[in-house]
Order: sequence, then structure tokens, then C-alpha cells
Amino acid sequence: MNYARGSRAVECLNLDVSLRLRENNLLAGQLSAGIFRQRFSAAENLYQRNLTGHYGCVNALEFSNGGQFLASGGDDKRVLLWNIDQEVVTALGRPQVMNETHTSNIFCLGFDTLNSHVFSGGNDDLVIQHDLATGKLLNYFSHEGPVYGLSVDRTSVHLFSVATESGEVLFYDLRLGNYEPLTVAKFRSPFNAVEFHPLNGNFLATANAKRGAMLWDLRQHKHPLCQYNYITESPSCMSVRFNCSGSLLLTLHRRLPPILFSPSSPEPVGTFYHDEYFNSCTMKSCSFAGPQDEMVVSGSDNFNMFIWRLDGVDLDAKNQWIDTPPVILTGHRSVVNQVRFNRQRCLLASSGVEKVIKLWSPFAQHGWEGSLMSPSSKPYCSRTLHNSTTDHVIQDFSSCDTDEDQVMLAFFDTLVQRELESWNTNGNHTNSDSSSSSTSSERSEALGSSLSPASEEEPPDNEDVTPNVSELSWQTHPNRIFYLIAKKRRALLQMAVKGTGGQQRSVDQLLARLNGEQKQAATQARISDWLDETHRLFGDEELPTTSAEAAARRSFDQLSRSPLQAIPQHTPETLHINYAQIRRKRKLLRLHLDSRKRRRNAARDRPSDDSIEEEYESNDTDEAEEEEEEAEDASSTDASTDAASDDDSTSTTSMTSMEAQLSETHSSSSSCPLLVAIETNNNNQLASNNNHKAAAGAAESVAAMDICNTESSSASTTSSSSSLQNEN
Repeated sequence: MNYARGSRAVECLNLDVSLRLRENNLLAGQLSAGIFRQRFSAAENLYQRNLTGHYGCVNALEFSNGGQFLASGGDDKRVLLWNIDQEVVTALGRPQVMNETHTSNIFCLGFDTLNSHVFSGGNDDLVIQHDLATGKLLNYFSHEGPVYGLSVDRTSVHLFSVATESGEVLFYDLRLGNYEPLTVAKFRSPFNAVEFHPLNGNFLATANAKRGAMLWDLRQHKHPLCQYNYITESPSCMSVRFNCSGSLLLTLHRRLPPILFSPSSPEPVGTFYHDEYFNSCTMKSCSFAGPQDEMVVSGSDNFNMFIWRLDGVDLDAKNQWIDTPPVILTGHRSVVNQVRFNRQRCLLASSGVEKVIKLWSPFAQHGWEGSLMSPSSKPYCSRTLHNSTTDHVIQDFSSCDTDEDQVMLAFFDTLVQRELESWNTNGNHTNSDSSSSSTSSERSEALGSSLSPASEEEPPDNEDVTPNVSELSWQTHPNRIFYLIAKKRRALLQMAVKGTGGQQRSVDQLLARLNGEQKQAATQARISDWLDETHRLFGDEELPTTSAEAAARRSFDQLSRSPLQAIPQHTPETLHINYAQIRRKRKLLRLHLDSRKRRRNAARDRPSDDSIEEEYESNDTDEAEEEEEEAEDASSTDASTDAASDDDSTSTTSMTSMEAQLSETHSSSSSCPLLVAIETNNNNQLASNNNHKAAAGAAESVAAMDICNTESSSASTTSSSSSLQNEN
């Protein structure tokens, strides 16, 4: 019996389920679903709040049928039961704790259809059945290895299935008591997840570490009913999830974004893509969301959640490339692993490495943060990444501490960076099993001993990296994880294109478009940051035109604001810049004086037929100009002397414009004693040079006057002798 015939017989086989669903729709009406749909379709962000109660990482989430309860389990080996209606309106944080605890990490959870039992599976090879009302242990089921996945049949209260690390998919019927379960599949590679069809319990979807996603018929389970698109570069499948009607199947592979399938076809409907999405280091899940499952949600190794909309996706087509911009939810402070949607309350739940569970809603409520229409101003986690970790991660839950665990954050910060740095894109499929099985059981042992601190240096140039990304400084990215994802963008894009079922697409064109957008965004970000920093430093004043001028103005601004810290803040580079400015102004002053001297010499050497009286007038004019220069030199000497004694009250009315600028520079730097001494010495030397020049000029004037007097006396003697000769 194939899947198509089974799907057509769903209403006959599960008439009670169809009637119950239709009754729920009539009771709820279409008004609430319409409101939810409108708000989700227009949302650019969601409101959020935290649920705090676990002492370690939260590895498993599951909503009950009807959405009233949320079960959570994690590294602290406890199963917590949250009443959603109470937690939404209050901040009590008082979940019910199941009495029986596991002896190791919890990986999966499931409710029965009547919400009377909750099942939990974990690293201790056990599945425990808890009573929901009393919290007591009802039954337990042992296995040959850790239990990674668990699913309860939604059409029956007696059936559930588990996926184990030992490579088995087992089917249980509680009505038969303690008996050997039915082995649906047995491989050498681990099964990471299992999921019942929501309307027909005869079909199971599984996720295997080497065989990818498959569909099974419990009545003919020797071979899989359908092997979904097998991706040789990334065969490891982490999660499988049906929508509420069972018409779509969502899969999540290692290092790939979510892929959408029709359950009856091995070819994908489409592949969702975003250049910042990455999953590799932990076991993650994906989920449908929205009143009619019109959205796809998954967590990422860059600490964000991505929500893609199905608007514009042709569900009857194949191999579509869906790269419409997703809604990016920020708020988590480490890797996001688990996501689940509550259709009745229109809530998203997410968890991961942190000890908290986040609830997300399109409605503003008391005590919730965020917005609906405004995207996050910083679409990334703002905390500083850890660059090293301890050799071993040992968790102690005896203190019952719910505060953030910096050791665990450092462990996964380093794990993600090491994974991206050490990934060999030419042979990425060789180590997919070991890395994809990085679970909480390994965290508690010696996985941390193989970690090396993440380097702050750029990867070597010969690394297989995306072109043009190396031209952008890694500092333009929010953090090093974003930078390393960008470096591997070509390889990730090639794998995602292959995940579309072999559809021929130009990877180079897609990559060029992404690199162009990335480069443009990085350039705009650098310009914006520079303008903001400049405006913060200089306010509404005239902006500096050079980096040296900006540095000098910044140092002067710091000195004027904190004079006690002036000396430690002055660097040799700043003093060198100030001294260069003083030398430049001295040079300008010297050029000014030389130009005046040349003009006097040119006027003196000009041929003239003027009388001796005009020459005397010219000499008088030169003497007046020399006296004026001597007065100016004397004024500059007085100014430099007063500056050496820190007396700023000297009159500068007789100073030239260049000397006035020099004195302004001197007075503005008077808050630094070392700079004052240097400038005083320079000014004294300048005054001494000016005095020597004035004395030389005066000597030249006297010599010129003597020559003129000698010439005039000789001329008068000659004229008198000639007159005597005429008389004779």
C-alpha cells in the first residue's frame, strides 16, 4: 500500500479525528485564526519573555494537545510542566516537577492525546511514562542506547515510537503490557528523530544520521516507503516534522537550512535559504508555525531564530529556491536548538544552551518585551564571545542555580568557532556523524578536551573561503561567528543548491549577489559608524578633514574635559603632531618676513631719477619699517617670555596674524606641562632668531645710510668745486 492510497483513505480510517478537528474549528471560529494570521503576516518581530526554572541546558520542548501545557527537559535531568495560561499573564515561574528524574540528560518529550501522560527519553537509555496529574512514575522502557527521538500517535492513546542512538526505530503498544516492541527499522547509524503522521498512525517519518529522511509504513516496514532527496554532502538528518494536516513534511539536515517536501514525493518542494543561517554543532529541530502552518521556524548556531513565510511558494511545484527575507528573532544568548509552536495560544517556544525558555507572541502583554512592526535594532547577540574554554565541562546541579552559566556559554562559543574553522569543504561528509552527534552526553564527558581556543586572527589566505569576503574586515561583522559563516558562504550555498534536488542554478550568480549586498551593507555600516563617532567627538563643529587633525582635536577635547588625566592620555604621536603644527606656523611666519624683506630690496634696487631729498625720504621710510619690525619682534619676545611663566595676560595687539595663531595654539595646549615646555622653548628660539634678523636689518640700514651720506657729501664737494671753476 503506497502513501497516496493511504492518504485518500485517511477520512475513512480516522473519522473520529476529522470530526473532532471540525468541531474544534466550529467552536473556535475563524475570527481568532484570522487575527493571528494577519498579525503574523505583517510581523517583523515578536514580543518575548523568559521562563526560568531549569538548572542547565534545555534540550526538549513539547506542547500538549490543546496547548494548555508545555513540557520541558534538559541537562538537569528533570521534566518540568508549565501551565501556559498562568505563565503568559504572570511571572511566577513555578512549574510542576515530575517526581521521577532521569540519571542523565533528557533529549525528547511527548504528550498522549488525552493529556493524561507525558513521556520523556534521554541519555540514560530510558523512556519514562509520567502521570500528568500527580507527577508519579507510571512505567519505564529500557533500550540499548540513548533515546534521541520520541513521538506519540495523535490518533491513539496507546501508541508511541522512539528513535535510538543504536540505530533502531521501535514501535510500542501500551495495551500489550511488557512485551518486545516492534522494530520498524534497524541501521548501524543512529536515528535522531521520529514523527507520526498527524492523521494516519500507520505512517512514520524518521531522521537518520547517514541515511537522511525516510517515510515508513508500519504494515510493510521491511523497506522505507519513500527515501527523500539524499544529499551526499550532508546525509545527516536531525529533525522531521509534519504540518497539522500531514500534507507537508519539513526536514533539517546538518549544515543545511530547512527543506520542504510533499510526503508522497522524494523531490523537495523547496529549500529555504538565508546567508546567515547555520546549523552544525548541536541537534536542532524545525517546526511549522502559524494558524494554518504558513511559516517555517528553525534555530541557528549564530544565536538567532529564523522564520520563513510560505507566501508565494507553489506547493505543487518542485525544487524551488526560497530566499525571501525571513523574520529574524533575537534575544537568545547562545545556540538555539528547539522550537515548537502552540496553535491554540498562537505562541512560539524556543530553548537551547541557556537555562531559560523563551515564549514569543504577536500580542503585547504585561511584562513582555519587544515589538511587532519594528525589527530588532541589532539583529545579533550583543554579548562578547568567549575565545577559550576549560578542558572539561562538569555540571553540578546541586546548587539549584538558574543564573546564566558562563562556562557552558564559553564551551559552545568555542565549539561553533572551531567547527567553522576546521570544516574542510572538500571533504565535509567524512566527519558528519561525529559532529552532528554533539549532544549533552558528550558535553558532560571529555568533548571539551579536544577544543582549542578560537583565534582572533583571520584564517590563512589559502583556505577555501568565499571570494571577496576577505576584503571586508571581520570587524564589520557582528561577531566572529558571523564572520566565519560568511567565509564559508560559497560551500554552504553549494550544499543548499544541491539540496533542492539537482535543479541547475548558477552558484556564482547567487554568490555574487550575496557578496554585493554584504559588501554594500558593510560599507554603509562603516560610514555610519564613522559619522556617528565623529559627531559624538566634535558635535556640531566643523568636521576634521584628515585623520591627523581628527586625532589632534580629539586629544585636545579629552584634555579640556579631564585635565587630571591629561599626561597619561598624551601619547608621543600626539606630541609629534602638535610640534609639527608649531614648526609649520614658524615656517609660515619666516616666509612672511622674507617676503617683506624682498619687497624692500626690490624697491631699493629700482632705478630712479629722484633727487637727494626723495632718497632721504626713502631712507626715513625704511627706518620706520625697521622700527615697526623691531617693535613686533619685541612683542613676540614678550609673549614667549610670558608663556614660559604661564602668564596669559600679555597684550597681543601688535602681533601679526600668524603670531596670533601661534599664541592660540600655545594657550590651548597649556593644560599639558610637557607640551608647554616644548612650545615655550620653540617660541624663545623663534624670538631669538627674530631679534638677530632685526639687528642684521638695522645694521644693513645704517650701512645704507652711511653710503648715502658719503655719496651726498662727495656730490656736494664736486658741485662746489665746479662752481668755483666757473667763477674763475
